[in-house]
Amino acid sequence: MVIRLQTIDEHTRPDHSYLDADDECYYVLEYAARQKPPYDSTSDLIFNLKKPPDRKGKPEYFYKERDIQRAGNLLRTVLNPEWLKSVTIVPMPCSKIAPHPLYDDRLVQVLACMTRGLACDIRELVAQTESLESFHDDSRLPPEQLMDYYKLNEELCGRCEPRAVALFDDMLTTGSHFKAMKATIRKRWPEVSVCGVFIARRYFPKE
Repeated sequence: MVIRLQTIDEHTRPDHSYLDADDECYYVLEYAARQKPPYDSTSDLIFNLKKPPDRKGKPEYFYKERDIQRAGNLLRTVLNPEWLKSVTIVPMPCSKIAPHPLYDDRLVQVLACMTRGLACDIRELVAQTESLESFHDDSRLPPEQLMDYYKLNEELCGRCEPRAVALFDDMLTTGSHFKAMKATIRKRWPEVSVCGVFIARRYFPKE
């Protein structure tokens, strides 16, 4: 099977309730919601990436570390290196903030692998102000509430003004976090284009 970058369009957008037609989002893999064992390779990848940091040192944590590299290599395969060097790459914040024991920098590690050998502008432009519960399925906070927990990292903002921003996350569900991040960035830079790139998107299989 050929792996390629795909676009959220009018056919896939209904699976992501907060996205609008003017939201530019891309994904590589698809994750079937409420899937039962045995899981497919995409489910295994997502589950391994999301293994909590408190499992570090356990034999199972090997799979998280392996799949961080796998995810980074996958993104590198489908994304144009010249495009990666032309945008400001921003990871989605973890639901927990440091020094919470469940703070997870997996996306930062994925992006480091994805951009290895490239001169890319990777910045954690948006910081989360306090830890939140990990939301699942459609129980996520709406974008306007999530924005109350986001703030721009002023030190990183001052480095240089971004020409375009690409928000990276492991999975697209409702689109709430993407919309909140996009709105937070657009408050400072209204004219800057903001897109989302996701390792996988969640969809609901037809009965």
